[in-house]
Amino acid sequence: MEKYLRIDNNLMAAAMLGIVVLIAFRRLDRSDRLNKVFLITSQIVIFELLLETATCVLNRSMAVWAAPLSTALHVILYSLAPVLTYFWYLLISNWCIPDRKLTHRSHYLFTIPVFINFVITVLSPVYGLVFYIDGTNVYHRGPLFVLSVSIVYFYIAYAFLLVCMHRGKIVKEEYTPMLVFGILPLIGGFVQAHFYGALLMWSSASYSLVVVYIFLQQRMVHIDDLTGAWTRSTFEYCINRRKRQKRYEAFGLIVLDIDELKRINDEHGHFEGDYALRTTVQLIKSVLRKTDIIARTGGDEFLIILDCNTREKIDVTVDRIKDSFRKHNENSNKEYVLDCSIGAELYDSNFESFDQFMHYVDSLMYHNKRRKKYG
Repeated sequence: MEKYLRIDNNLMAAAMLGIVVLIAFRRLDRSDRLNKVFLITSQIVIFELLLETATCVLNRSMAVWAAPLSTALHVILYSLAPVLTYFWYLLISNWCIPDRKLTHRSHYLFTIPVFINFVITVLSPVYGLVFYIDGTNVYHRGPLFVLSVSIVYFYIAYAFLLVCMHRGKIVKEEYTPMLVFGILPLIGGFVQAHFYGALLMWSSASYSLVVVYIFLQQRMVHIDDLTGAWTRSTFEYCINRRKRQKRYEAFGLIVLDIDELKRINDEHGHFEGDYALRTTVQLIKSVLRKTDIIARTGGDEFLIILDCNTREKIDVTVDRIKDSFRKHNENSNKEYVLDCSIGAELYDSNFESFDQFMHYVDSLMYHNKRRKKYG
């Protein structure tokens, strides 16, 4: 009964996360990178929960095979833990600072703690560094247990810090789940490290993943299903956040409208029109940086926020967009030409309000459209 009371939280957490994973396999797009990482991470956490539960059940068992099996399970449990949190850090880092590319040297340096943890864990059955199993098959923490736990939570804490530091670049629907994901395991790990017998490390991670799944479901709302661009409401939230920032930051705005989309729909069908919309977003994304944002705000209209502070950078991006459309049409076997009209400007203190700025850029786009049509 005492053992069950210790492991019941793990069992419930594993069952709950297992159900969520089964649902996620059916509902989420498994080709999406973020969804893929969520599913892999969830399965690893379930595995860790079951491993931890098994070690608890084997504790104090006098069977001949119990102690060697318990030792092997503890080695796997402690070795795998920082690997999981390291990959979570990579995900958050890429999310918050997508333009920062770590060199191979940086990757190697950042995995040194993982390697150190692996070495002291593998040596533990002999030297009792992280843990040891005594003659009566009772698990004990070793002198380097705190170091191992610190390595595990170093990556979560660092990812949590990145989220806080770069909250201005994160959509509201994404910020809260990422924050919760970091807080719960930190609390669970702190309690487990200070109170022997409490199994909260992996169960708290599983509860965090449930929160992340809820976010992934919400994420489907602020992403346009057809094109993968942001929706208008998400774009407006991003703009409102920029307007509320105490420190003024310039940024570029591009208003883009697909030329003759109605004619494409009328002459070639709505399936071809949908293809034109998807292709447009793909062509634009191919020349944007990961810090730039594209949103579909109307049937054939898109807004792009560029993370820049000079007009020259906007012009370079506009030229790249035009060039991507030109290359596409040269290699396309379609019976129509896919093109767009563009208006672009830098938002700075010269504009009295963002609404005035939007109206101005919109007028630039329509001027470009009329000039292309009538000369």
